[in-house]
Amino acid sequence: MTPPGTGPLSPDYSGLDPERMDAFITTFKTGGDRVGEAAGALRRLLEQARLPAADLQPLAATLLWLDTKLPELRRRAQTARAANAVTPWRTGLLPFDESRLMSQGEARKKGAELADRFRDARSNFGTFGERPHDAELGALIAELDAHRDDPDFTAAFFARLGVEGTLGIAGKLRKGMRDPEKAIDVVSRAFGTAVRGGDVVSRGARDGSAVFTGTDVPGFAQLKAELTRGPGKPGDRSLGWLLRAGDFPPEWLAKVVKAHALTPEGGLQGKEMEGYLDALGNNPAAARLALAAMRKDDVPLAELLRDLFRRTGGPSSREAADAFGRMLAAAAGAYDEKDGAHSPESARFAFDLMRALPDLANPTPEERRRGIWPVEIDDSTRKHLAEIAGAYATEVTEGANLGDSNRTQGSAFGPVKTVLPGLQPAFRLSPEETYAFMKLFANSPATIAPFEEGMGRLTDRLMAAAAQADGKGSIDHLERAMRALGYTAGMQFAAEREVQGRLDDKDKEFREQRAAKLGFFMNVAGISVPMQGQPLWILVSTIAGSAINGLDEVDKTRLDLLDDKTRLAALVRGRWLIDMLMAQGFKPEVSAADERFNVPPIVDENGRLLPFEKVAESREALRNLNNWLIANGSGLTDKTRIGEATERLDVAFRGARDKSMLAAADFD
Repeated sequence: MTPPGTGPLSPDYSGLDPERMDAFITTFKTGGDRVGEAAGALRRLLEQARLPAADLQPLAATLLWLDTKLPELRRRAQTARAANAVTPWRTGLLPFDESRLMSQGEARKKGAELADRFRDARSNFGTFGERPHDAELGALIAELDAHRDDPDFTAAFFARLGVEGTLGIAGKLRKGMRDPEKAIDVVSRAFGTAVRGGDVVSRGARDGSAVFTGTDVPGFAQLKAELTRGPGKPGDRSLGWLLRAGDFPPEWLAKVVKAHALTPEGGLQGKEMEGYLDALGNNPAAARLALAAMRKDDVPLAELLRDLFRRTGGPSSREAADAFGRMLAAAAGAYDEKDGAHSPESARFAFDLMRALPDLANPTPEERRRGIWPVEIDDSTRKHLAEIAGAYATEVTEGANLGDSNRTQGSAFGPVKTVLPGLQPAFRLSPEETYAFMKLFANSPATIAPFEEGMGRLTDRLMAAAAQADGKGSIDHLERAMRALGYTAGMQFAAEREVQGRLDDKDKEFREQRAAKLGFFMNVAGISVPMQGQPLWILVSTIAGSAINGLDEVDKTRLDLLDDKTRLAALVRGRWLIDMLMAQGFKPEVSAADERFNVPPIVDENGRLLPFEKVAESREALRNLNNWLIANGSGLTDKTRIGEATERLDVAFRGARDKSMLAAADFD
């Protein structure tokens, strides 16, 4: 919410639309080029006619004025973008403080002066670790922070420090400040502005001149180039901290991280890798470019992954393992793309990654004889593998589907022919490889949660597409969709059971944990949680003994007191199916407000079905809901009636789920 008196409608608001400013600049530039060309042609004609050209002087003055103003306009657009880099989804009029914008010359002068003062500032731990120069360093960083979005100020700051001084910033701040991490992030964002602001814009063929911003600051272009050449000495590893929070051009960042961190020659280990990998995790395009560049150097993906797992592993490297996982997820398009609509580059990387990782975790006996042992995957990395699976829920569901014509085929990259409306996989994984990848993040509820979130979103989308394809009165496509979801749910349960243990007690504990989690989602502080994302997938996928036609056997009065908590998912899934079918046009022949089902009622004062957690407060209400379904066809043969349609869809799901669980046992 925007507080009253603020925002674009406030008389004190200062804003700028970079896209419109770009168009404005282009108009000025194009006009200037045309005026310059016309003036040149007129001048040549006048010279040929031996006439004076003094009347052309106003045109020359206009062109000189443009040469002065265009850089200032570009600086405004760059500064507005830099100031809003952390919210790239925002478009249109962006907040912009005109009063903070200095002239180009002044910005460069003050940026260089700040660098001189920072270089001269003292920094030490103090006798008792009191960091006596904390305030001085803090003031200098605050000044940089005030101008962190100015490309000329920041470029002048880093150019004056040079390569060695720039690489020493993080160490100096850690040595002299009590809370250096926030200060390092400020420096990183300022560095991103300087690197990103290095555009060179041609003024056209008029006079061969050019307008520079950012990197024409003496020394900054050399600094940028030097940092892409790889580690010259151990101090270069500190560069990672200066990359971790800034917004950098993907091509430049990919080159730098590849040279310093991804190649084994860099020699970085553990926390030394963290900043570099964080930078790629924040920049999916750069992550894809960096990893693609490594593979173009004939480095096999498995070898690259094994090396990175080794260098980010260990109990003291938890943050590096997390950053490594985020980098993989970013490269796969988990953060900047949508499930079912991935770019070819992201999808190809995800496909190769999903196939390579299980082999690294489970080497063959022959590989073990050659001294190749399983990689250790930290939980901090596993949760990001689940993010990848959630981002590719479409492909995981297709791979887990044991009911389509592709089920006996091997994995292959490329569009997949599927019978499910709304499903457009970018590649096909075999059921075996789908299951093997699932097991990598199935070791705990925390690590698998991102996958469940993605499956919930897919469930919503898939069921809506199937219902639309069916039209009113049919559930053929809905049955296919429920079977596909059932296969995925069964494979997930089998993977969790295999990883977490096969004991009967463990199975029972696992069922109860998932049902209890669903109960939590359904009744947090008495408030119903919207059935979408992870809660939706949990209610659809949780193992339960009976479908909704067993409601009359429930004899407890509160959700949180159900003895058979594994029944909870079936009850809620049935209610979800009812809501979904009614939303798609299924009309009950017998109203839920009928007096036969009214003690206690299962509808509100407007005749709408009560939320499930309200119905489940009493055994009689649950029985009334069940009787209402029977009155609308449940247990008969007409699946165009909502009662029988609900039952058929639940049966389709449970049958596929059970079949998938049995097949997974064979895979193991």
